[in-house]
Amino acid sequence: MATTSLPAPAALSDFAPMAERAVSIDPLAVLRFRGMADQVAGFVRLPYDVIAGRAVATTDSGSYDATVSAADFLQWVDGGGSAGEPPRRDAHWLSALPPRAGWRRIETVPDTAVRDLVRAGAQLARDTATKPGQEALVKAIVLTATATATATTTSAGDETVDVPLGALSGLTRMGFLPSGSSAAVDIAPGWIRLAAPFGSTFVSSGGNLLGLLGGFRP
Repeated sequence: MATTSLPAPAALSDFAPMAERAVSIDPLAVLRFRGMADQVAGFVRLPYDVIAGRAVATTDSGSYDATVSAADFLQWVDGGGSAGEPPRRDAHWLSALPPRAGWRRIETVPDTAVRDLVRAGAQLARDTATKPGQEALVKAIVLTATATATATTTSAGDETVDVPLGALSGLTRMGFLPSGSSAAVDIAPGWIRLAAPFGSTFVSSGGNLLGLLGGFRP
């Protein structure tokens, strides 16, 4: 899968906070890097069919696609690369990444509204004793984003996108949504993206989102 070696740890150090949060959720989390021209994107597959990711500019241009353990990545960055590049875990991520382009914005939601929904879900999760009940809760649609049809759209009316609670919770747990900001609801074929200032979460239809509510931090 990988076409070249990863760049120096300094070029990827901005992904350390994302890796730390992923490891706190799942110690076995893997981190996938996709290098392209003057940008590198990093993605973490959370254990609920939610993908978290962000992109940063880099002067280490090159094309590569490599997956490593998030824990190994953190050790590599902390050591300045002295121990050598982390072992590849490409076989641990064979599923598709979200598309690079083709996203269309539906609506923008204030961070306060997102946090209110996640906080309410976290409270319900604490009161739900069974795994099926918690799974149903995290899959529940808690936000319906609406794009009003215009003369330039092909839709005959307002377009709506249903966003599950797990996607919102992932955005807050990964620290992507700072106070006073907002999250944009975007769509591409087969995908929903919640784009925030520090990163995005992505979900496809039919995902299993169990587990996102347990460590919610307002």
